[in-house]
Amino acid sequence: MNAERVDGRTLRYQHRRPELLAAATEYVLDHGFGDVSLRPIAHALGVTHATLLRHFSSKDELLLQVLEKIHADFQERLRTDAELRAADSTAAFVRIVWRRLCEPREQRQFVLLFELVGRTARDPDRGGRLVQSIINDWLLPVEERLGQEGWPPDEASTMSTLVLAQVRGLQLDLIMTRDRDRVDRAFESTVDLVARPRVR
Repeated sequence: MNAERVDGRTLRYQHRRPELLAAATEYVLDHGFGDVSLRPIAHALGVTHATLLRHFSSKDELLLQVLEKIHADFQERLRTDAELRAADSTAAFVRIVWRRLCEPREQRQFVLLFELVGRTARDPDRGGRLVQSIINDWLLPVEERLGQEGWPPDEASTMSTLVLAQVRGLQLDLIMTRDRDRVDRAFESTVDLVARPRVR
């Protein structure tokens, strides 16, 4: 009887889950993981602690869903963004992505990634799969475009890994120093790696 009552309530408020998840994602992007708990999130979202627990059984479950949403939103942008789809080369694609990533709202994802990497380094069982997912999100589009330009699969994989490592490092530098001109110049050297004709 009690289970039926809980199930009925969950179904009744089921439509709120996407709205709550979207708001929670913005909260986590703004505040990070840190010592975040459900009560401050619930307060910021204007709902009760019980409401969040009804939709997300624990803090870890909510954070997992937040990271999955960030992943899904990124994949959706790759599929639907007209400018990215129109990029006529890997270099053009990487430049567009870099420009977007330098926007403050987008940089929040890197701050979150660096925080997650720090946590995972201390406890590999927490978040390891999610770190891999975030890395692969960026690797695959660059690797696929290099393949379309005739790069052999092993070379495309190596180059996309190098480009991603440079982008992550330069984003960390930019977040810490705000020296956009210097970082942009370094980024252009990275673009040269994929724009230069390959020697066969």
